[in-house]
Amino acid sequence: MDFVNIVYRYVNRFINSDKLVELLENIDKSKFSKKEIKEFNKVLNEIKSIIRDVPIEIDEIEIKRLKSIDHLLENLKKIIENEKNSQDARNFAKENYEKFLAAKGKSRDSGLRYNKIYNILTNSSLHKDYFKKMSDLELLNFIAQYIFVPCPPNINQETFNDLVKVGIKEENREALWRLAFNYKKRKMDFILIENYFIDKRDDYYLLELISAVKEDLDMDKLIKKVVEKKIKNLLLIVLIVLESWGYFL
Repeated sequence: MDFVNIVYRYVNRFINSDKLVELLENIDKSKFSKKEIKEFNKVLNEIKSIIRDVPIEIDEIEIKRLKSIDHLLENLKKIIENEKNSQDARNFAKENYEKFLAAKGKSRDSGLRYNKIYNILTNSSLHKDYFKKMSDLELLNFIAQYIFVPCPPNINQETFNDLVKVGIKEENREALWRLAFNYKKRKMDFILIENYFIDKRDDYYLLELISAVKEDLDMDKLIKKVVEKKIKNLLLIVLIVLESWGYFL
C-alpha cells in the first residue's frame, strides 16, 4: 500500500520526482517478495535515469495551475491592502497569500519528464498487483483520503457502485461525498449516493454532494424526490442553493 500511495501522490502532482525518489528509497520493502524487490529496483533505476536525462518542461496543466495561483494571489492581495476589511480578514488573507506564494515557487514535474515517470509507475506490475489486491473498502478509503484529485483511479460504473454500497454499509457519508467529488464530470451516476443522503434526511451531506457535483445531478428529479418525501428542511436548503446559482432564472 505504501508504494501505491506514493505512486498516487506523484500521479496527482502532489510531489515531484526528487521527493518521489526520496520516498521510494525509504520505503519498507520487508514485505516484498524477491520478485517484487527486483521489479521495485527496476522502477527506481528507470526513474533516476529519467531525472538525469529528461528536463522538466512546463505543460498545459502546469500553466493553468500557475495562472490559477496568480489569480488567487491577486485577490488575496486586494483583501490585505483594503483597510476597510477587518484585521482578522486581512490576517487570514495574508496567511493564505504566503501559502499560495510558497506553492507557486515549489518545483513540480510536468511535460515529458512527468509523462515518462507516470507511465513507468502506473504500468509497473508492482503497482498493478497491489492495486488489484485492494478490497472495496480499502479502495473507497484510498480514494476518499483526498477530497479531490485530478487523476483518480480509472474505474467503471459497476465498481463505483460497489464502493458506494460499501460506504453505505459502513455509514461513511464523508467518504461517499468525497468519492463523488473525485469523479466529477467523469460521466458517473451518483444516484445511489443521492438517494442515500435523502433517505437519511442528511441535509449537510446532500448539500455537500450538490455543491461538489451539481452538473452531474438531475436537479429536477432530486427536488421531486425531496418533495415527495416531505422533507421540509432538505427542500428549503436545496431551493436556496439552486436559487443562489441562478437555477430558476
